[in-house]
Amino acid sequence: MVAVLQNACVSTSPEKLTLKSVSFPELPPALGDSVQPGLAGPVAGAHGNFVLLAGGANFENGLPWRGGQKKYHDEIFLMEKTASGKFDWKQSTERLPFPMAYPACLSTENGVLAIGGETEKGPIADVSLFSCQNGSVKRTNLPVLPVATSSAGAAFVDSTVFVAGGLTSEGATSAFYSLDLNQPEKGWRVLPEMPVELSHAVVDSQSDSTETCVYVIGGRNKTSEVSTFLSSVWKYQPSKQKWTNEGDIISGGKSLGLSAGTGVAVGEEHILLLGGDPGIFFNRTERLNNAIEKTSEEDEKQKLWQEKDEMLSNHPGFSKDILAFNTCSKTWVKMDLISGESPVTTTAFVWNGAIVIPSGEVRPGIRTPKVIGYNIEIEK
Repeated sequence: MVAVLQNACVSTSPEKLTLKSVSFPELPPALGDSVQPGLAGPVAGAHGNFVLLAGGANFENGLPWRGGQKKYHDEIFLMEKTASGKFDWKQSTERLPFPMAYPACLSTENGVLAIGGETEKGPIADVSLFSCQNGSVKRTNLPVLPVATSSAGAAFVDSTVFVAGGLTSEGATSAFYSLDLNQPEKGWRVLPEMPVELSHAVVDSQSDSTETCVYVIGGRNKTSEVSTFLSSVWKYQPSKQKWTNEGDIISGGKSLGLSAGTGVAVGEEHILLLGGDPGIFFNRTERLNNAIEKTSEEDEKQKLWQEKDEMLSNHPGFSKDILAFNTCSKTWVKMDLISGESPVTTTAFVWNGAIVIPSGEVRPGIRTPKVIGYNIEIEK
């Protein structure tokens, strides 16, 4: 796949982005297992010559609506580019301190940050930095979040980490925090809340031509019987400590609500949004669940359950669109389509000039061991 995008901003040297598919090997089975079903919400990122993927959750004994139980993992995998130019996965001898999934993840010069997340008991506040050296993994504890939070998003501006939204024990939150990694002893700072409560948003940092800002794109919340899938783009300016609305996600000339997709800042003025859940089948499932709960007629309950089972079993998968948002002109362009199944609930990051999207969920209850990759070429 080759896609070319030219910057729409007024510039002396317009920015051109080119994406080309690159092949990465699948995530291998954990030691002692014969199959790797894939993982949703893993710790995922890059440090040095390694891609790190750890933890995550899946359903290994049946689909969730048929009684399958979610399993949280603690294995750590590393992918390295060998001297011959090949990519190779290996399972680390180290493990996470406990099985967990759905943290906000960031790749930094010092390692991969995992912020919050959840265990089978609910959201956690733990924050860890994973550094990779000579094939081994070192974990460093950082100050815990003010509130235990899962499925948040995170971005990096200079030495400061920003964390937006997520799910607490009370539901979606509008909380917004920061931590200066040069002064971690000062702990997390509580910043002006986002204008909306949300989780599962794409959060990234990029220049708006005046300064590097934090962008919160899409996401979802639940304030009624069904969840709202958000199309909003919010920008936080650190110098002003202020939120502004930068419009909506636009695809095909229309606003598009998206949740749980992946995103990555590229070049000097773009954020790529790769895939995501537009929520159509998610909302249908919620309505069916509500109807099943409300009816006292066993025949009607069984009919509704069969309708739900058939719908989820034939789920078409998630959005394949690769959309580019220009933070200068506030415009959207559809670059291309993800080939094959499109994963959600994972993290996209840049490693040695390539976008990496490891594992994730491709249909309800179904994960993938595949690793998607795109080489990025940027011309000015």
